[in-house]
Amino acid sequence: MKKLKSINGRMPLLVGGLALVLALMWALGRCSSRPEGTFAFSDRHPEGDTVHVAIEMSPLLYSRQGDSIVGLDYEIIRHIAAAHNLQVSFRPFVPLHFALEGLEAGTFDVVVAALPATTATRERYHMTNSVYTGRQTLVQLRDSATGKPHIDSQEKLAGHRVWVVAKSPYADRLSNLGAELGDTIYVESSPDYSAEHLCLLTASGEIPRAVVDEATARRIAADYPQLDVSVPVSFNQFQSWAVGREELRDSFNVWLEEFRATAAYDSLVTRYISGVGD
Repeated sequence: MKKLKSINGRMPLLVGGLALVLALMWALGRCSSRPEGTFAFSDRHPEGDTVHVAIEMSPLLYSRQGDSIVGLDYEIIRHIAAAHNLQVSFRPFVPLHFALEGLEAGTFDVVVAALPATTATRERYHMTNSVYTGRQTLVQLRDSATGKPHIDSQEKLAGHRVWVVAKSPYADRLSNLGAELGDTIYVESSPDYSAEHLCLLTASGEIPRAVVDEATARRIAADYPQLDVSVPVSFNQFQSWAVGREELRDSFNVWLEEFRATAAYDSLVTRYISGVGD
Protein backbone atom coordinates (compact mmCIF):
# COMPACT_ATOMS: atom_id res chain seq x y z
CA MET A 1 0.00 0.00 0.00
CA LYS A 2 1.47 3.29 -1.08
CA LYS A 3 1.45 6.53 0.86
CA LEU A 4 0.86 9.94 -0.59
CA LYS A 5 4.04 11.86 -1.45
CA SER A 6 4.81 15.06 0.38
CA ILE A 7 2.62 17.82 -1.02
CA ASN A 8 2.64 21.58 -0.87
CA GLY A 9 -0.08 24.16 -0.98
CA ARG A 10 -3.14 24.94 1.03
CA MET A 11 -5.27 21.88 0.27
CA PRO A 12 -3.03 19.43 2.18
CA LEU A 13 -3.39 21.69 5.21
CA LEU A 14 -7.15 21.65 4.78
CA VAL A 15 -7.18 17.86 4.54
CA GLY A 16 -4.98 17.51 7.60
CA GLY A 17 -7.11 20.04 9.40
CA LEU A 18 -10.23 18.08 8.51
CA ALA A 19 -8.78 14.94 10.08
CA LEU A 20 -7.92 16.90 13.22
CA VAL A 21 -11.38 18.41 13.39
CA LEU A 22 -12.98 14.96 13.05
CA ALA A 23 -10.84 13.67 15.91
CA LEU A 24 -11.70 16.65 18.10
CA MET A 25 -15.40 16.23 17.30
CA TRP A 26 -15.24 12.66 18.53
CA ALA A 27 -13.37 13.68 21.69
CA LEU A 28 -15.88 16.41 22.44
CA GLY A 29 -18.72 14.00 21.83
CA ARG A 30 -17.25 11.58 24.36
CA CYS A 31 -16.93 14.31 26.97
CA SER A 32 -20.36 15.79 26.39
CA SER A 33 -23.44 14.74 28.29
CA ARG A 34 -25.72 15.90 25.46
CA PRO A 35 -27.59 13.13 23.64
CA GLU A 36 -26.14 14.24 20.29
CA GLY A 37 -22.67 13.14 21.44
CA THR A 38 -23.12 9.38 21.68
CA PHE A 39 -26.88 8.90 21.15
CA ALA A 40 -27.96 6.28 23.63
CA PHE A 41 -31.35 5.50 25.12
CA SER A 42 -29.87 4.24 28.36
CA ASP A 43 -31.69 6.88 30.39
CA ARG A 44 -35.06 5.73 29.07
CA HIS A 45 -34.43 2.06 28.38
CA PRO A 46 -31.84 0.74 30.84
CA GLU A 47 -32.67 -2.90 30.11
CA GLY A 48 -30.73 -4.93 27.53
CA ASP A 49 -27.32 -4.67 25.94
CA THR A 50 -26.03 -1.63 24.07
CA VAL A 51 -25.51 -1.98 20.32
CA HIS A 52 -22.13 -0.46 19.50
CA VAL A 53 -22.16 1.12 16.05
CA ALA A 54 -19.03 2.32 14.26
CA ILE A 55 -20.25 4.90 11.74
CA GLU A 56 -18.23 6.59 9.01
CA MET A 57 -17.95 10.36 9.23
CA SER A 58 -19.02 11.66 5.83
CA PRO A 59 -21.46 14.22 4.40
CA LEU A 60 -23.88 11.37 3.68
CA LEU A 61 -23.69 9.00 6.64
CA TYR A 62 -22.82 11.08 9.72
CA SER A 63 -21.71 14.69 10.18
CA ARG A 64 -22.26 17.72 12.37
CA GLN A 65 -24.31 20.74 11.39
CA GLY A 66 -23.99 23.33 14.11
CA ASP A 67 -25.03 21.67 17.35
CA SER A 68 -26.77 18.77 15.63
CA ILE A 69 -25.65 15.48 14.16
CA VAL A 70 -27.14 14.59 10.78
CA GLY A 71 -26.70 11.82 8.26
CA LEU A 72 -28.86 9.35 6.37
CA ASP A 73 -27.62 6.18 8.05
CA TYR A 74 -27.43 7.87 11.44
CA GLU A 75 -31.05 8.96 11.24
CA ILE A 76 -32.22 5.55 9.99
CA ILE A 77 -30.62 3.87 13.00
CA ARG A 78 -32.13 6.45 15.33
CA HIS A 79 -35.60 5.69 13.97
CA ILE A 80 -35.05 1.94 14.34
CA ALA A 81 -33.68 2.34 17.87
CA ALA A 82 -36.65 4.47 18.94
CA ALA A 83 -39.14 1.99 17.48
CA HIS A 84 -37.55 -1.07 19.10
CA ASN A 85 -36.28 0.26 22.46
CA LEU A 86 -32.64 -0.25 21.53
CA GLN A 87 -29.71 1.24 23.37
CA VAL A 88 -27.28 2.47 20.70
CA SER A 89 -23.83 3.96 21.11
CA PHE A 90 -22.19 5.55 18.05
CA ARG A 91 -18.43 5.62 17.48
CA PRO A 92 -17.64 7.91 14.53
CA PHE A 93 -14.59 6.94 12.47
CA VAL A 94 -12.63 8.03 9.41
CA PRO A 95 -10.31 5.15 8.36
CA LEU A 96 -12.43 2.19 7.24
CA HIS A 97 -9.86 -0.36 8.34
CA PHE A 98 -10.23 0.85 11.96
CA ALA A 99 -13.94 -0.02 11.97
CA LEU A 100 -13.64 -3.34 10.14
CA GLU A 101 -10.84 -4.51 12.43
CA GLY A 102 -12.98 -3.50 15.40
CA LEU A 103 -15.90 -5.49 14.02
CA GLU A 104 -13.74 -8.59 13.63
CA ALA A 105 -12.36 -8.13 17.15
CA GLY A 106 -15.84 -7.76 18.66
CA THR A 107 -15.33 -4.13 19.68
CA PHE A 108 -18.21 -3.05 17.45
CA ASP A 109 -21.49 -4.80 16.70
CA VAL A 110 -22.22 -2.92 13.48
CA VAL A 111 -20.13 -1.03 10.94
CA VAL A 112 -21.98 1.64 8.98
CA ALA A 113 -19.95 2.79 5.97
CA ALA A 114 -20.11 3.10 2.20
CA LEU A 115 -20.11 -0.69 1.83
CA PRO A 116 -21.94 -2.27 -1.10
CA ALA A 117 -23.17 -5.81 -0.51
CA THR A 118 -20.85 -7.60 -2.94
CA THR A 119 -19.88 -11.26 -3.07
CA ALA A 120 -16.62 -10.39 -1.31
CA THR A 121 -18.23 -8.44 1.55
CA ARG A 122 -20.93 -11.08 2.03
CA GLU A 123 -18.28 -13.79 2.29
CA ARG A 124 -16.42 -11.91 4.99
CA TYR A 125 -19.14 -10.17 7.01
CA HIS A 126 -22.78 -10.57 7.97
CA MET A 127 -24.20 -7.95 5.60
CA THR A 128 -27.72 -6.64 6.11
CA ASN A 129 -30.29 -6.39 3.39
CA SER A 130 -30.27 -3.18 1.39
CA VAL A 131 -30.46 0.04 3.40
CA TYR A 132 -30.67 2.01 0.13
CA THR A 133 -29.14 1.71 -3.32
CA GLY A 134 -26.14 3.57 -4.68
CA ARG A 135 -23.22 3.23 -7.04
CA GLN A 136 -19.56 4.09 -7.33
CA THR A 137 -18.49 7.09 -9.37
CA LEU A 138 -15.28 8.58 -10.70
CA VAL A 139 -14.15 11.86 -9.12
CA GLN A 140 -11.88 13.96 -11.34
CA LEU A 141 -11.13 17.55 -12.32
CA ARG A 142 -12.96 19.15 -15.20
CA ASP A 143 -10.88 20.43 -18.12
CA SER A 144 -10.33 24.12 -17.40
CA ALA A 145 -10.91 25.07 -21.06
CA THR A 146 -13.91 22.92 -21.98
CA GLY A 147 -15.44 22.22 -18.57
CA LYS A 148 -15.66 18.55 -19.55
CA PRO A 149 -14.07 15.58 -17.76
CA HIS A 150 -10.78 14.20 -19.07
CA ILE A 151 -12.12 10.64 -18.76
CA ASP A 152 -15.72 10.44 -20.00
CA SER A 153 -16.32 6.68 -19.66
CA GLN A 154 -15.14 3.92 -17.38
CA GLU A 155 -13.55 2.14 -20.34
CA LYS A 156 -10.99 4.96 -20.58
CA LEU A 157 -9.67 4.21 -17.08
CA ALA A 158 -7.39 1.52 -18.54
CA GLY A 159 -3.76 2.36 -17.80
CA HIS A 160 -4.60 5.14 -15.33
CA ARG A 161 -4.10 5.46 -11.57
CA VAL A 162 -7.17 5.66 -9.35
CA TRP A 163 -7.37 6.21 -5.60
CA VAL A 164 -9.87 4.41 -3.36
CA VAL A 165 -10.47 4.15 0.37
CA ALA A 166 -8.25 1.47 1.89
CA LYS A 167 -10.05 -1.82 2.60
CA SER A 168 -13.06 -0.78 0.51
CA PRO A 169 -14.48 -3.23 -2.07
CA TYR A 170 -13.99 -0.56 -4.74
CA ALA A 171 -10.48 -1.90 -5.39
CA ASP A 172 -11.99 -5.25 -6.42
CA ARG A 173 -14.38 -3.50 -8.79
CA LEU A 174 -11.53 -1.64 -10.50
CA SER A 175 -9.43 -4.80 -10.72
CA ASN A 176 -12.31 -6.65 -12.36
CA LEU A 177 -12.95 -3.72 -14.70
CA GLY A 178 -9.30 -3.75 -15.75
CA ALA A 179 -9.54 -7.46 -16.50
CA GLU A 180 -12.67 -6.86 -18.61
CA LEU A 181 -10.81 -4.16 -20.54
CA GLY A 182 -7.71 -6.30 -21.00
CA ASP A 183 -5.52 -3.70 -19.33
CA THR A 184 -4.44 -2.65 -15.83
CA ILE A 185 -6.09 0.04 -13.72
CA TYR A 186 -3.54 1.02 -11.09
CA VAL A 187 -5.28 1.25 -7.72
CA GLU A 188 -3.81 3.41 -4.97
CA SER A 189 -4.95 3.78 -1.36
CA SER A 190 -3.87 5.08 2.02
CA PRO A 191 -5.32 3.97 5.37
CA ASP A 192 -5.34 7.61 6.49
CA TYR A 193 -7.89 8.93 4.00
CA SER A 194 -11.65 8.71 3.75
CA ALA A 195 -13.82 9.26 0.67
CA GLU A 196 -14.16 12.91 1.65
CA HIS A 197 -10.37 13.31 1.88
CA LEU A 198 -9.92 11.74 -1.55
CA CYS A 199 -12.46 14.13 -3.07
CA LEU A 200 -10.66 17.12 -1.56
CA LEU A 201 -7.26 15.90 -2.73
CA THR A 202 -8.67 15.45 -6.24
CA ALA A 203 -10.14 18.96 -6.13
CA SER A 204 -6.69 20.35 -5.29
CA GLY A 205 -4.98 18.35 -8.02
CA GLU A 206 -2.83 16.44 -5.49
CA ILE A 207 -4.15 13.11 -6.77
CA PRO A 208 -5.44 12.59 -10.32
CA ARG A 209 -8.74 10.89 -9.62
CA ALA A 210 -10.64 8.73 -7.12
CA VAL A 211 -13.58 6.36 -6.98
CA VAL A 212 -16.03 6.87 -4.10
CA ASP A 213 -19.75 6.38 -3.53
CA GLU A 214 -21.78 8.68 -5.72
CA ALA A 215 -23.95 10.25 -3.00
CA THR A 216 -20.89 11.43 -1.06
CA ALA A 217 -19.19 12.64 -4.25
CA ARG A 218 -22.20 14.70 -5.30
CA ARG A 219 -22.54 16.36 -1.92
CA ILE A 220 -18.87 17.39 -1.96
CA ALA A 221 -18.90 18.44 -5.63
CA ALA A 222 -21.69 20.89 -4.81
CA ASP A 223 -19.02 22.95 -3.00
CA TYR A 224 -16.22 22.27 -5.49
CA PRO A 225 -17.49 23.03 -9.01
CA GLN A 226 -14.13 22.08 -10.54
CA LEU A 227 -14.94 18.45 -9.74
CA ASP A 228 -16.70 16.16 -12.19
CA VAL A 229 -18.59 13.20 -10.72
CA SER A 230 -20.63 12.24 -13.79
CA VAL A 231 -18.91 8.99 -14.78
CA PRO A 232 -20.31 5.91 -12.97
CA VAL A 233 -17.96 3.01 -12.32
CA SER A 234 -20.59 0.48 -11.27
CA PHE A 235 -24.26 -0.28 -11.63
CA ASN A 236 -26.57 0.49 -8.71
CA GLN A 237 -25.68 -1.72 -5.77
CA PHE A 238 -27.30 -2.47 -2.44
CA GLN A 239 -25.65 -0.38 0.29
CA SER A 240 -25.60 -2.43 3.47
CA TRP A 241 -24.25 -2.52 7.00
CA ALA A 242 -21.74 -5.08 8.24
CA VAL A 243 -22.84 -6.83 11.43
CA GLY A 244 -20.72 -8.90 13.77
CA ARG A 245 -23.34 -11.48 14.75
CA GLU A 246 -25.73 -13.34 12.45
CA GLU A 247 -28.68 -13.11 14.83
CA LEU A 248 -28.25 -9.34 15.16
CA ARG A 249 -28.01 -9.06 11.36
CA ASP A 250 -31.29 -10.95 11.06
CA SER A 251 -32.96 -8.57 13.52
CA PHE A 252 -31.72 -5.54 11.61
CA ASN A 253 -33.09 -7.03 8.40
CA VAL A 254 -36.56 -7.20 9.94
CA TRP A 255 -36.31 -3.66 11.34
CA LEU A 256 -35.02 -2.29 8.04
CA GLU A 257 -37.86 -3.90 6.12
CA GLU A 258 -40.36 -2.28 8.47
CA PHE A 259 -38.75 1.15 8.26
CA ARG A 260 -38.27 1.12 4.48
CA ALA A 261 -42.07 0.85 4.17
CA THR A 262 -42.62 4.17 5.97
CA ALA A 263 -42.97 7.73 4.73
CA ALA A 264 -40.17 8.73 7.11
CA TYR A 265 -37.74 6.54 5.17
CA ASP A 266 -38.82 8.00 1.82
CA SER A 267 -38.37 11.50 3.21
CA LEU A 268 -34.82 10.76 4.38
CA VAL A 269 -33.77 9.27 1.04
CA THR A 270 -35.19 12.26 -0.81
CA ARG A 271 -33.40 14.64 1.53
CA TYR A 272 -29.99 13.00 1.42
CA ILE A 273 -29.76 11.32 -2.00
CA SER A 274 -32.41 12.00 -4.62
CA GLY A 275 -32.06 15.74 -5.11
CA VAL A 276 -28.37 16.30 -4.30
CA GLY A 277 -26.30 17.73 -7.12
CA ASP A 278 -29.12 17.70 -9.67
